[in-house]
Amino acid sequence: MKPQHRPRPGPRPGPRPGPRPQITWWMRFRRFIYNYESPLQLRGTLTRLTHRHEHPYWALVRLLLPFPTWHFPLPEPVPVPTMLNNVPLLQARKAAADLTNMRSVPLWRSRDTPLRALYRIYEAVVAREFYAIGSEVEYFWYQSGRQWAVHRIPNPRDRDPVRYAILACVAEELAQAFNWRMSLGMRRDKNKHIYRQTFEDSLPSFVPEIAPSWATLVSPIDTELLGEFPRDFLDRMGRLVLEEGGENPIFARRNVVMDTGHFYTI
Repeated sequence: MKPQHRPRPGPRPGPRPGPRPQITWWMRFRRFIYNYESPLQLRGTLTRLTHRHEHPYWALVRLLLPFPTWHFPLPEPVPVPTMLNNVPLLQARKAAADLTNMRSVPLWRSRDTPLRALYRIYEAVVAREFYAIGSEVEYFWYQSGRQWAVHRIPNPRDRDPVRYAILACVAEELAQAFNWRMSLGMRRDKNKHIYRQTFEDSLPSFVPEIAPSWATLVSPIDTELLGEFPRDFLDRMGRLVLEEGGENPIFARRNVVMDTGHFYTI
């Protein structure tokens, strides 16, 4: 007898697909709540604080409490001779304020002020820690609210004439540096940067930043006030030397030798 060939069994039929689960309004609402992020990004802030603080919820509450006012007060300014070339002091102050971390926290940025940032740039300039200038200028640049327009930087009315002169130089240089950035198509709101297809394409005009009026009225440093400074930081004309060979005209007008390349970063 010839062997009978039985047909191979086909694939077994799987279970019949059931009805698709219905997405209810409650499920949509819960997903919305889970994915929602407020402008202050509290969830992300809490995650960042968790890596830095033993009690992150308490740290978040302290950021939310407007005491004594919503904006942080200006710390006690450091005298120029104390900060001069003092990189360890600058780093210690940055670490105490957790600046590298907190500058990325929207809630902290909303409570920061342009005057505080101006003093932080002053500290970096006088400590001659030039890389710190670039990061602080970049931070100031992207604080694009109306309060942070350069011409709106409040007058610090600093009682130290040397420090006051340096603060005025920084404020004026910020306006110059920001206009340079905008001439390249950059905008303080990073979502509005203007890109060119080729270098031949023209860039649109922009409203320039201007220095605050108080800064233009600050007098040059009287070289007699620098007589007690270390001789290593004075040139033959008695000017304060913050960067060897510096030729920046804004600082030079106030008897300070300084270059400002670190203000011009992209």
